[in-house]
Amino acid sequence: MLAMVSASIPAPALALPTSTEVQIGKQYDKQITDANVIVTDPLLNQWVGEISNKIWSQTARKDIPYSIKIIDQSDINAFSTLGGYIYINEGTIDFVQSDDELAHVIGHETGHIERRHAVTANNKASILNVLFGIGSLFSPILYRFGQLIQAGALARISRDDENEADKYGLMLMTRAGYDPDAALTFMAHLGATEKDARGALDKYLADHPGTQKRIANLKGDPELNPALRTDEQRQAQAIHDLDTARYAIAARKFADILGRKPDDSTARFDLGEAQLALGQVSKGEQNLAAAAEKVSPQAKTLADVRIKGLRDAERRLNLLHPDLRPLRDQFATAQANETQAGAAIATRRQEGLNQLKAINSRIENIVYGIPDFSRVQPRKDSRLETLLHNVTLMSKSLDVATGKSSETIGGVGSLERNKEGGLLKENSDLLAELGAPLKLDAPPPQALATFPSYQRLFTSIGAADADMVRGVDAARAALALLDVGAGDLDTFVRELQHVSLDGSGDIALSDYHRIEPTMTKAVDSLNKAAVGATQASQLYNMARARQLQTRIDMLGLQESPDRYATFQHALNVRFHTKGVDYDQLARGDLTPGEVAAAVIVGADTNAAPQAIIAESKSTGKPIVDLANARGMYAQSLEIFLGLVYLDYMDDPVKEALGRT
Repeated sequence: MLAMVSASIPAPALALPTSTEVQIGKQYDKQITDANVIVTDPLLNQWVGEISNKIWSQTARKDIPYSIKIIDQSDINAFSTLGGYIYINEGTIDFVQSDDELAHVIGHETGHIERRHAVTANNKASILNVLFGIGSLFSPILYRFGQLIQAGALARISRDDENEADKYGLMLMTRAGYDPDAALTFMAHLGATEKDARGALDKYLADHPGTQKRIANLKGDPELNPALRTDEQRQAQAIHDLDTARYAIAARKFADILGRKPDDSTARFDLGEAQLALGQVSKGEQNLAAAAEKVSPQAKTLADVRIKGLRDAERRLNLLHPDLRPLRDQFATAQANETQAGAAIATRRQEGLNQLKAINSRIENIVYGIPDFSRVQPRKDSRLETLLHNVTLMSKSLDVATGKSSETIGGVGSLERNKEGGLLKENSDLLAELGAPLKLDAPPPQALATFPSYQRLFTSIGAADADMVRGVDAARAALALLDVGAGDLDTFVRELQHVSLDGSGDIALSDYHRIEPTMTKAVDSLNKAAVGATQASQLYNMARARQLQTRIDMLGLQESPDRYATFQHALNVRFHTKGVDYDQLARGDLTPGEVAAAVIVGADTNAAPQAIIAESKSTGKPIVDLANARGMYAQSLEIFLGLVYLDYMDDPVKEALGRT
């Protein structure tokens, strides 16, 4: 299809002027955005835009009008074309675990543009291969629509260019103030994911060197080479992570510094601060006490206040002797409900998988019958151009309907023995973790701080199960609509096979009038299927958001004002608001996860967190449901809740060892 509509685009050459490059990129941009759903969520675009602008402020090619768009695809991938146009799949945004990791991805793609990797392709076919090979943005359905599948293996940007983009991107992100170590942690996360989520990574891994090779290449850079990095660099990067609320990463880095320099009091003090944020109270107290007096009188005073506050909080919690019998009864009920939900979802999921298999097979048979118009150049506003536009709409709807239905049906997972996975397994794990302290005679302070929220956490897990049931039902309904749409598509394709072109290279008028009704019907029916699948995806991501809100609550951040202050700092760094203070948290009968969700929903829908909380209380709607009622994109809520959670829990070394 791209070949059909790009015949008039001039072929790039080695010495392509920037103005021509930008113009070509603009034309490709229209084709890419026409063929894909572009994410318009304001908070996601603001986040991606802010990081991109910091990266682009460091570029050498100031005559390039850089831009970035988020493509609604769950695959982990990103790509760039010509003239400053960058595209990042939503799956990548969901995958990165910090601003710094996203900066690495954007820096890498900016590096391709800065080094003119696509421009040096010497003919149009090579540029098409860049779009289809490097982008990997179109599904096999769209390949078939364009009849490009028969071209065989597509060219790839060379491995040398990929390595150069890695290093150039590393330079850009470092100059922009991001932690260069994030380039390595991103690779570590990829490496840990390769075995378990190969399907989501197939396109990325096909277009880029292996993760271990890329890590080796990056470690040769002065910014990351262990032999060349100075202690001052290590310290500055660790402080950056602490300042940006990346507590788990910061603690690991300060511990590494102390392994080299055990007498570094500043690093020990900062390690103590990070450990207190993580709830490692005993270790944090020890390191603060050991280092504070050597750092400064002000540090000593601060450490004394912190330690006293933590001990007072622990003392208050240890005086509690809650009756755990009601909680144990609630836990048993929650477990029984989870078992029932798992069985109900398993039946629906299997039926949905059967539907997917049948509908994919049917569509494959249909699309192979589409005639090859790739050698025909449509004139502007011609009947052929209109037909190709409608084929693009059909393809987009097919991608959305099959992709989002598959993501929902497959993503709920299973509790079947030896096949555990997905959201069901996550819910089961959450319950097991909530149940563990209920078995103890003397639960730790973090558990004691969380016990008052247990009933709400059990309710949230149950609501996630309900979202999964409704999501799978909605996905199956979308597939039923898609089956109807496939019939309409089949009728259209059969009629299309008898279309002829007139002397001007356009579709004969009589032929166009004959196929127009079936074309319109196919577009409409396939679009209905896409809308249904999008609704299923919304429910699926609402379940994911509830799980992450529960995960944040289980961190025990309400244990003390000092720990909660670290959480407020994390919110302020990312969303420029601290949410509600510690006293309001207690008085309002709120949990940290609810506060985080309120902050995110408020930032996305232009409201104060307090207003979101008040609306939730007055309507009785959980904040995740309120977000949905306000029209918020559920995956945006899930992504940002995940980032807050990972501030405390991200550990790429542990992940690489398979102990997540």
